[in-house]
Amino acid sequence: MAILNSELELLNLKIRYPEQFQQSEPATFESDLYILPKSKDLGIVALGEIVIALFLSKKVFQQNGKPAHLNQIADAFQKMFNCNFGSIYDQQVKVFDRKPFNRTKALDFLRSLILRKDKEVVNKQDEK
Repeated sequence: MAILNSELELLNLKIRYPEQFQQSEPATFESDLYILPKSKDLGIVALGEIVIALFLSKKVFQQNGKPAHLNQIADAFQKMFNCNFGSIYDQQVKVFDRKPFNRTKALDFLRSLILRKDKEVVNKQDEK
């Protein structure tokens, strides 16, 4: 009987003071970053290529210290870049279906950007 009375009192308090019983929802991460899904150099398949490379490296870890699964890394990238792989495994098939010289197209593109920037910095230093 005492439990029932306690429950009734709690319901009464919830009705009288609902703001005291509101549960705050945990903040969800919302990124301001986007990619163009069909971009020639860095679209969905290219982003998938990066995700796959990170997965294969076994250098991205879960909280328990074990290497992250492919779909965990893909989920993080989808949230970070407001995109949708559909199935990361389908993207993986697309990457491995590329011709061998084109399999790392996105990584090669990013590598060339870094090398080009490095060359610019070195040239500016040489001019001084």
